[in-house]
Amino acid sequence: MKEGILLCFHGTKSNEGVKDTNKLLKTFKKENKKYTIKIGYLEIRKPTIKKQLDFFFKRKFDNLLIIPAMIFSGNHVTKDIPKIVKNFKKRYKNIPKIKFIPPLSKAKNFFNMIQNNIFKILRLLNKKKDYGLIIVASYTINFKAISEINFLAKKIAKKNKFNFYKKILITLNKEDLKQELLDLNLNYKYIILPIFLFRGKLLENLISVVKEKNKKNQKKFILCNHLNNYKNIQNLMQNLIKSNIT
Repeated sequence: MKEGILLCFHGTKSNEGVKDTNKLLKTFKKENKKYTIKIGYLEIRKPTIKKQLDFFFKRKFDNLLIIPAMIFSGNHVTKDIPKIVKNFKKRYKNIPKIKFIPPLSKAKNFFNMIQNNIFKILRLLNKKKDYGLIIVASYTINFKAISEINFLAKKIAKKNKFNFYKKILITLNKEDLKQELLDLNLNYKYIILPIFLFRGKLLENLISVVKEKNKKNQKKFILCNHLNNYKNIQNLMQNLIKSNIT
């Protein structure tokens, strides 16, 4: 039986971001040797998702798992990728049995991974109650994704007893991000938790703006790492596969 996995990424102009996707691919291949594994990008980078679907369909695979290397149930996960697959299926008479795997936020231990990431910062602070929490994620208009982000922010704040928390959904416009931070009550100090899997322009802008603001406001912002432990991310994906194909 021929079984395949297509890891779907958004795509980025950042070479560092591409290195990150390749790290995840390498880690994923080690744990899934019975599968033929390919990566495809929605935009900007190649190979495209369409090109990789063509590979699996032409070679008559029996089963194909579509796995979004994405965190929340945004439009890319719920609309764009399924639409590409649906349109592609029309071109072929014989197609693999296709299974869509949910995004990472649906994994059982996703919150624990987030919690471990912020705990590295919290254990260095003596007065964490004096800090507010800022959750930063990519901008979306998808109500389901927004609900998931809101739930995550609330859960993290409650778990770690923050007096104040806020989510910020950012675009490539740095000025909007600057204004969001400017509007905060600077009587607090803030821990900023970026919910990104890979390096890219959004994360670069966030790092740049935080450095700029700290120069002006006496280090009011402490920036956590993005979700860069790809072994842990691979484990979450593995759990999602098990829970969705059995």
